[in-house]
Amino acid sequence: MVNKFDHIKRNRIRSNFIGIRKTFVFLIVGFVVIGGAKGNLYSQSLDQDASSKPETELLLGKGSWDGPILYHQGNGEPVHLILVEKAIQKLFLYRYDGQYHLLKSYTCSTGEKRGQKREENDERTPEGIYFNISVYRDSKITIFGDRAFGLNYPDVFDDISGNTGNGIFIHGSNRNIKPFSTNGCIVLSNSDLADLDKRIELKKTPIIIGKHLPFRLSSPSNEISTLITFFKQAMLPEPYTLSKAEFQHVTVLKYQEKIVAFGEIRIDPDDVRIGFSRLYLVQPAKNFLVLLKREWSEF
Repeated sequence: MVNKFDHIKRNRIRSNFIGIRKTFVFLIVGFVVIGGAKGNLYSQSLDQDASSKPETELLLGKGSWDGPILYHQGNGEPVHLILVEKAIQKLFLYRYDGQYHLLKSYTCSTGEKRGQKREENDERTPEGIYFNISVYRDSKITIFGDRAFGLNYPDVFDDISGNTGNGIFIHGSNRNIKPFSTNGCIVLSNSDLADLDKRIELKKTPIIIGKHLPFRLSSPSNEISTLITFFKQAMLPEPYTLSKAEFQHVTVLKYQEKIVAFGEIRIDPDDVRIGFSRLYLVQPAKNFLVLLKREWSEF
């Protein structure tokens, strides 16, 4: 992206780290918590014959993957999910209510250069689990369309990997969409982006971007309900730990070795404020989870 959204890049909101060093782990959920849970978690049971696969293969998600949603509890409300598969230049919109429902697929364009984004101006599109953190709308239609949705790249996973740069958007265009033709953004036609915009709340919709996304899109086989209490506790900042917080929804996603748990929270039954919390975790070993960062915002 250039010029038009530069002010958005400069004003990009970066959440505070829970710890003081991005390369070090500061909050660990280990064998005491996970080891006591029944059933296999995360790196195991990726499919029915998972026990016959090498552990490194299970951790990195080789072959066919289970659906990315490991857990969702939304008080009867579904969660939406965007998948961007770079190899075939497609953006898929799903609704998940215990089953995956494909709502729409759109032709898109991603970075001119292939592979994971590593640095500013490398013309590559990042890969991982991202969220929309800024919205730009304009009554004028230009080569950048009339709206843009800024992604939270680089996130903590990118920081740890040394991936730099910023200003990655999903935006429209008044030109024909050509494959692999952007500076790193995800571009749809203006009409397609308007259609996507009206179907969902983008700020609440996770976006998974990858070269290939061989998800089977089946119901989760991993039983992680024993960890949800921990996730809820970790989602609340210290000022709210003693509040009567009501969780509107909690969802846990996995893409390769990256895990993100996010939730929408009414801070107090008598308070109109809503909090949105995201936990970023990795699983460096079997029965071992590391919480890297919490992001918190209110609206």
